[in-house]
Amino acid sequence: MLKRHANGTEAEIEIAMRNDERHYGKSGGMRPGSPSTPGLPISSGLPGSPGSPGASGRGDQQQGGDDERPFSEIRRTIFDALRLLSVHRWSFFVPFCLVCCGAFVSSLYLPRSYKATTSLSIENDPVMINGPMSAGLESYRYFRKSMSRDLVSVGTMGPIVEALGLAGELYYDADGTLTSESLQRRDSMARSISGTVAVNTSSASELTDVVSITYTGPDSTIGRKLVDATKEAYKERAGEWMLSFLTRRSDYFKNEVLEARAEMLAAQREEAILRMENPLVDPGNPSAISEKLSQLRLERRGLDLRRREYESELVSQQQLLASTSAISPMTENSGNGERLMSAAAMSLASELQKIDQEMIALRRDHGVRDAHPEMVALRGDAERVTAMLETQQASDAERLLLVEEGRDDELALLGPPLVGKVWSPETAQINTQITASTNKIREVDLSLASNQREMVAIEDAKSKVFDHQDEFSQIESRASRARKRMEQAELTVGSVAPSIKGLEQNRMIHFTDNGPARGGSIPISPKATTIVLLSLLAGLAAGGVFVILAEVLDHVYRSSWQVARSLGLPLLEAIDEIVTAQDRRRALVQKAVVMPAIILVCLGITGLTGSMAYLSIKQPWTYERLRHIPDAAINLFIDRDTVTADASTEEG
Repeated sequence: MLKRHANGTEAEIEIAMRNDERHYGKSGGMRPGSPSTPGLPISSGLPGSPGSPGASGRGDQQQGGDDERPFSEIRRTIFDALRLLSVHRWSFFVPFCLVCCGAFVSSLYLPRSYKATTSLSIENDPVMINGPMSAGLESYRYFRKSMSRDLVSVGTMGPIVEALGLAGELYYDADGTLTSESLQRRDSMARSISGTVAVNTSSASELTDVVSITYTGPDSTIGRKLVDATKEAYKERAGEWMLSFLTRRSDYFKNEVLEARAEMLAAQREEAILRMENPLVDPGNPSAISEKLSQLRLERRGLDLRRREYESELVSQQQLLASTSAISPMTENSGNGERLMSAAAMSLASELQKIDQEMIALRRDHGVRDAHPEMVALRGDAERVTAMLETQQASDAERLLLVEEGRDDELALLGPPLVGKVWSPETAQINTQITASTNKIREVDLSLASNQREMVAIEDAKSKVFDHQDEFSQIESRASRARKRMEQAELTVGSVAPSIKGLEQNRMIHFTDNGPARGGSIPISPKATTIVLLSLLAGLAAGGVFVILAEVLDHVYRSSWQVARSLGLPLLEAIDEIVTAQDRRRALVQKAVVMPAIILVCLGITGLTGSMAYLSIKQPWTYERLRHIPDAAINLFIDRDTVTADASTEEG
């Protein structure tokens, strides 16, 4: 010890001084100005001691050498802190335990937050997932979020509160509905509880949704019941919500069909009107006008050629007729047994001959019998023409008689002079051919006139085709868009209809329950580790504060160098503390009984309160049983005293 004081470094001197403090500082120290200095070591007056004259230079040299070492300030700070804790250990230990106990006890009254959760899976219909978007209808992704919001609304949570009896006793009217006061109380409770329930929807796959229902609130008794009831309410109402969603979608697209059909019909009507006004214009194929014009020109050339042929035939037939017969006044009989006939009679005779030829051709070429309707019609025509011919012949005979008798005045009354031709089968046939050729020429002329009109109209339409092309294109485009929109809307309505029917029959929604609610009995806030750490930190902070206060307020000399520094004089000698037997007994009792008892009591109270705080969070049921043990013991003691008093009263 003396060598370390005399020749050791400053660190060794500090260690020796701390050993002296452990040995002499336990029985107290001496305040400045006291007549004696108990607890000072004998060697304090030797050279090299803190107060000796030769110690100053060496100490400065040692101090300078120690300052040059790394982390010297940190080491000195740590040594000082350890010295303070060693000297004022009770000032640290007791406040530490008391503050920890207070923090643990205070944590028992902190509000607890409990959590209960459950989940279920829904298999969605592809119609709902793949439904087309529109400006007037939300998508199914947005609809799922609205379902989650509707689930925690007052309208949904009200029946749940009523079923679980969370609003207390409710009263009903005669019709079975809640009274206004009970309804208001139920809705108020539902509104407060809805803030503690959270519904989240996540998509595990394209057609599967996972709905998580979570309760986070201060009541541990209703958590699991509430989320399970909310899950059942979701199952019951999901069908109604989806049916409403699909019904709105179907109604929307039905209106789309009607609007698109009306738009398409209006466009088609405009197109029809435009085509009626411009029948020759084909906007889809403008070259068709040129093709039509070419066809008409080709047709005109063919008609001109046919007309020339018919004219040639007519000229040859007229020449043949002129060569076979001549026009002469009517006589009763001609030299060759033929008679003269009027032009009208000759026409009727030719028509009758034509009918007979048709009947002969039908029998020969087609094997038609006389009972055939066409043969019957021809015979009727033949009879009608025969009657007309007989009438005409009678009229012609009357005219001939008047001519022969010379009664010109009566003949004038019947009309112009009667001029006829000699009738014969050959003449009649030639006349028929001339009439047919004339009719053919007339028909060709009509066709040529029609062809000319069509060519003029097409030429006019050809000049206007580009004027109407844009108008036709706009109308056709509008009609095409309306048709596509109508077809798409009809397809959507057709795909939604089976889903609506399936919802009405409870066949479309498939739920998969992922189990009953979990949690609810162990609080999630505050955390047990947080409470323990904060309590220990508060205890450490309180102990540190009390140690600093004890050091600041402590005026006791605990080492010889404190005395030397206070006096400014070197110490030559110090007398050790005189310890008596009574002092030794008192010190033994303090070390063996009092200090361990205080330590055990403080640690026991701290451990008990810490255990209660930990159990109140991690095992609240165990904490409740332990908390009611004193009440049960008191009640048992009171019941026992009551039974004893009753027994004494009965004996008295």
